[in-house]
Order: sequence, then C-alpha cells, then structure tokens
Amino acid sequence: MARIESPAPAIKVKSWLRGQPLTSFQPGKVYIVGFWSSWCGPTFATISQLVQLQEKYRDKGLEVIGVAACEEVQTPDEARINLDAWLTKKVPNLNYRFAYDSTGDMSQLWMEPGLFCGMPTSFIIDRHGYIAFIGSPMQLDDVLPKVIDGIWCARDDAKAADTECSRDKPIVVDLDGSLLLTDVLYESFFNVLPLGFSTNFATVRALANGKAAVKHHLALSSELDYATLPYNACVLDLIQAAKAQGRKVYLATAADAKHAKAIADHLGIFDDWFASDERTNLTGSLKAEILTSAFGKCGFDYIGHGSSDLPVWEVADKAYGVGLSKSVKNRLVTLKGEYVALDAGNADRQVWFKALRVHQYVKNLLIFVPPLTSHQFALVNIITGVVAFIAFCACASAVYILNDLLDLKSDRAHPSKRSRPYASGLLQLRSGLFMVPALLLFSLMLAITLSLEFVDVLFGYFVLTSAYSLYLKRQMIVDVIALAMLYTTRIIAGGIAVQIQISQWLLIFSFFIFTSLALIKRYVELTTRLDRGLPDRSGRDYRSGDLDVVAALVAATGSNAVTIFALYVASADVQTLYRHPRVLWLICPILLYWMARNLMMAHRRLMDDDPIVFALRDHISAIAIVSIVAVVFIAI
Repeated sequence: MARIESPAPAIKVKSWLRGQPLTSFQPGKVYIVGFWSSWCGPTFATISQLVQLQEKYRDKGLEVIGVAACEEVQTPDEARINLDAWLTKKVPNLNYRFAYDSTGDMSQLWMEPGLFCGMPTSFIIDRHGYIAFIGSPMQLDDVLPKVIDGIWCARDDAKAADTECSRDKPIVVDLDGSLLLTDVLYESFFNVLPLGFSTNFATVRALANGKAAVKHHLALSSELDYATLPYNACVLDLIQAAKAQGRKVYLATAADAKHAKAIADHLGIFDDWFASDERTNLTGSLKAEILTSAFGKCGFDYIGHGSSDLPVWEVADKAYGVGLSKSVKNRLVTLKGEYVALDAGNADRQVWFKALRVHQYVKNLLIFVPPLTSHQFALVNIITGVVAFIAFCACASAVYILNDLLDLKSDRAHPSKRSRPYASGLLQLRSGLFMVPALLLFSLMLAITLSLEFVDVLFGYFVLTSAYSLYLKRQMIVDVIALAMLYTTRIIAGGIAVQIQISQWLLIFSFFIFTSLALIKRYVELTTRLDRGLPDRSGRDYRSGDLDVVAALVAATGSNAVTIFALYVASADVQTLYRHPRVLWLICPILLYWMARNLMMAHRRLMDDDPIVFALRDHISAIAIVSIVAVVFIAI
C-alpha cells in the first residue's frame, strides 16, 4: 500500500509520452512520482517545478516520473493526443519521463491507498525503494534535499501524512475565489447593471444599510446561471475525495444566502451551508466565530483564498489556500506554519492580451486610411496617426472589457465565448472594474494632445459602442448598422486627426462593406447554433429561420460596396489622385471574389465568428489584400 515507509508500488503504465518506459525502481536512486491532471490549475506550476528539480539533482541520482491521471476525456486515444499536444505547447523543455494512466492502475495502486486528497500529489521514493514522503509539491523543495542526503526521517512525518485527510473532521469551503473562480457579488452587479436606472438607484440606496444589504439587494435582483459559473476543478476534486471517505463538507461564504443555497442545490455535495443575509456579512472574524461555534476550534479544515480568510484559518485545523497572493501566503505560513496549496495559477500575458482583444487592434488601422487614400504620407501625419491609433486601441479595449463583464451570462452559454478570460474565471471581475476607467482615461489623455474635434469623435465612438453593448446588439439589423458605423467612425477619426477632408466615396464604400462583414458575423453565429442544435439566443433578435435572409443581405451589401467602388473609379475624383486610374478597375473583380468567398466559407462552416480575424489567418484573403495594394501602387 502507498503509505509512508511502505515499499513503493509498481509502475504499471502502458502509455509513455516522454522518455523510456520504467517498470521498477533501481536501488540507490531517489524518485519523485508526481500525479496531476491537465485540467487542474496548479499543474503547469508543478511540472515546471519538477523540471527544475530534475535538472538540479540529476547528478545526485534523482529521477522524476510524471503521471497524468483522471483526465476528463472520453477515450484513452483522445487523452494521449491532447496530452501530447499540451506538453509540446506548454513544456517543450520537459526533461523527465512522463506517462498517462489510461487504465487507472496507477491511481488504484498509488492514490487510493495513500488517502489521496487532491491534484497534484507527489511521492518521494528513497534509495531503498520505500516511500519517504506523500504530499503537496510545494513541500518538495524542503523535503527532497533531506531524502537525497539521507537525513529525512519519514516516521516523523508519517503521522501527519496519514492524518492529512482526517476522516473525522469536516471540510468547510469558501465560495468566491475558492470553489468559484469568480465572485458572485460582482457577478450580480454586472447582471443587474443593464436593468435600468430604477434598479441601479435602488442598489445605491441599499449602500446606506451596509454591505450586507447591498449583497442582498443585488442577489434578489439578479438572475445568475449557477450551472455555467466557473467552478474550480481542483477544489471540486478535493471535495469529492473527502465525500468518498465519508467526510462532511460545508459551504461557508460571505455571499448572500440566495446564492449559497442555489449553488449548494446545484452541486448537491454539501451537507449544509452558512451565508450572509440582509443584515449580517459573514466574513472574517464573524465567519471564524460561527464556524468555531459549529465545529469547535481546530475542529474543521478550511479552504479559502484571501486575507479575509486568515481569521478562519487561524481557528481551523488544516488550511487550504486557493490562488493566494504572496502577502497572504506569507501571513498564512506565519499563522499556521504550513498549508496545502490549491493554486489556480496567475493570469499570464496571453490571457490579458485576449481580454484586451489585442488581435482586434488591426481594425483600428482604418485610422490610416484617409492619409493613405489621399496620398499624404508626411512624417507628421504618420506620427499623428499612431497617436490616434493608440487612443482608439485603449478606448476599444475598455469597451471590450465592459462588454465582457456585461455579457458574462450569455458568453458562458456560447460554445466559444465561454473561454473568454472573464467568463471562464481566468481573470477576476474586479480587475475589469479597474481596467475600464484606466484605459478610458489613458485614451482621453492621448486624444486631447491631437484636437478637441478628435476628442468629440472618440467620445462619439465610445457612446455608440457602449450603446451597442448595452442595447443595440439585441436589436435585429440595427446591430449590424451600428457595427458598420463604428468601423466608419474610425475612418472619420483618422481624417480629423491628420486634418484631411474625407471623400464621400470612401465613407459610403466603408459603410456598405462593413455592413456586409457584420452580417457575415451574424450568419456564422446562427449556423453555429443551428449545427449544434442550440436554441435561439434570448439576447439576440435573430432566429435560425433567418439564415437565408441574412445570407441574402450579406450578398446585397457586399455587391453594393463593389458597385460604389466601381462608380468611384469612373468618377472625376480619381483622375487627380492617380496617374493610371484605369488600373483600379482590377480591384473590382478581386473585391467581388473576396466578398463572395467569405460568404461561401461561412456557408461551409469554415469561418470563425469574426470575419476580420478569419481574414488575418486566411492565406487566400492575404493574397487578395496584397493584390489590391499592388494594384493601388501601380495606379499611383
């Protein structure tokens, strides 16, 4: 059995993804056997830590073995493919053996007898083939050197390890930031915000009665979908393991009782729950007092996530920390000596890029269209255009974040949007509350350096895009017209920034072509829902039966855009700007082909839900764009 000071079980693995197969432990070597699952937040940090330990202690006889267990897939083959791709992307420098437990033999031999309490878990095998340590990977830095040097006394740690998942004490779980990767107070706030003035004014009035009253009002006014909230898989896994051992599990949260009851009923894993009400805010010392009264001091284990949980950890037996900040970690270690980390991992740069929609910045390149089409390439115009571009990027990012915060419920019901940083819980909602005003202020400061007229256009863009997020996007056809106006506004802003008179031909052409692209976006959304058998979205005024009509409108507006461009080429305005204006006629068939192909790709389900993003990745689109640019240069 996999217990402290017992012989290490055999390695029974059929699927080795990295390194040579290993079936037994060699005397004289020290082994780390690390179990984890790719869906668990701390996994990447654990693997990186084991890479460092393998490199550091290789010359002292250390061998690390990674084992993926409990993968959430339908077939072993699917798991192997997904894991191989995940390792290649996340850990290209993996320097130790890695296996996939496709049969469950390793979990049965190692995890269950060892009273497994969650992922990831690490075992250290000493030079004699006996288990010297079972526990969290965060303890390896302290334990491993002693095992390697032969000064680790496993017996001193055995008692603690065997009681690590004590069966006679309940586990109490915090909700916001612990069981959930989000905060239901912010969830309720953003759910209520679009409901209108009267509801939000009532929220302001509730402030006079304290934070508990505000939580209660928002809870009663909001309608959250508790099934789609982002739950922490590691915490759920630990709870399930505790329940399998016969332990009782309780939910204790500062959230309102409405949310606590709904989540407890949805999950069906809690024996009871504690929560705030209209007058009482169950947090900090008050929560510690209530739990002490219920279970006694040190009569329960507690899973928390922040500084407000420190008083509870102080009266708990074992402390579990989820995604702790450095300061909270230090205070908790000072308070308890040690704790079990269930870190969800910090948001990396790519997550923030995704939230800010950096890939959408390409749309703001429309600001440079006026000086390019008027052939005014002065350095001052380029510099001014860059400043205007950055101002629009900051403003657009603020609106994207605001839109994500207001669309949490609908995004989580969407097959692809559910992975957005705020909807999936990768970013905390309170960070969005900070970023929106910060980005808007930065955008305004840049705009003021250009002109007040540019500030007016930028403000108009913000008002229109905010109206789109709050209301217009739910109105049939009005939504795509608003999107086309937003694209055209960027062109207007570019002309004002560099003080260039914008051609009416350009504005009309822009409006039609962007209306066509916006309609394609709606077409793709409808086909996605239709193919997956999903019902029509309640937040959009489109139905699956509208598919053919939307396709017809795509073709009509796209054709109108090509017609407008053809009329422009035939106009007198072209003669003054181009030496060879007739060459521009070549753009018409290229443009017509590109627009028609976009619709065909969408019809064949080969386009993402954003045609602009699709065009950036599609090599045919790239060829079409390069061809158009080449024709323009020849005409000049």
